[in-house]
Amino acid sequence: MHKANDEKFYFNLCENCDTVFLTNPVAPAELESYYTENYLPYKGADAWGRFSNFVEKSQKKLDLKRVKLVQKFLKQKQKSVHILDVGCGNPSFLDLVEKKLQFTCTGIDFSDAGWRGKEFNNLTLVNTSIEDFEADQLFDVITLWHFLEHDYDPPKTIAKLHNFLKPGGKIVIEVPDYVSISRRRQHENWQGWHSPRHLSLFSEKSFSVLFDQEKWIIKKHLRYGTLDAFTLWWLGKMEKKGISWSGNMEPEFWPLVGLKVLTFPFFIFEKLVPFGIQILVVEKK
Repeated sequence: MHKANDEKFYFNLCENCDTVFLTNPVAPAELESYYTENYLPYKGADAWGRFSNFVEKSQKKLDLKRVKLVQKFLKQKQKSVHILDVGCGNPSFLDLVEKKLQFTCTGIDFSDAGWRGKEFNNLTLVNTSIEDFEADQLFDVITLWHFLEHDYDPPKTIAKLHNFLKPGGKIVIEVPDYVSISRRRQHENWQGWHSPRHLSLFSEKSFSVLFDQEKWIIKKHLRYGTLDAFTLWWLGKMEKKGISWSGNMEPEFWPLVGLKVLTFPFFIFEKLVPFGIQILVVEKK
């Protein structure tokens, strides 16, 4: 059970596929009340007031890690690459991809709050859900950075993305890892729950069921992510504190920096110990 404000949400484990799923999700029509303009991932660095420049640098570092990961799994000397980012939010990742790699970039999100009023002239940004999105081209890469746990029907979404990919095309997925130390330590405050926004949490067995071996090849499963483990742990710590995520984050900046320094010797092992983030890379046959 996870409590969000005065609401209680319940997760169950499927014994057949080891997927944890939310048993009492809100109706999709009600989601806008949970993804407002004050939703922290949409506000980004602006939420941190006078410290926004520091946070922007941190976001650029995260985006660069994601760009390098995508590059690693592309065919060498591949030209004219088309990439789709599902649930792009604030499309800083796509912006960096376009500037550094000159890929043709498309991003979709059911809310345009992440880019409204900003200029991303070289990106194609579509305010739509994955259910309603129709592509007029095939993509070389599709990325889902912390999207799949929000999805109401992962099997249907994966089937649709299969149709959007070129043969040999890759899907890169980053999601929380519930089989992790942070989940066991933080219990109901673990931010992988993030209910009611998160509906499904995955394991290695979950992925093997979700991606049909006749259609997909699992290229890599990493028990760490581009989002560092400290960030997930800190979010859980703030959840326990009862922080208002729609408020001004300035007062939390220096305590965050202090905690990051103090816990560095622990989180330095995030590539060896499953702390709560995982990445899956799959290829279309």
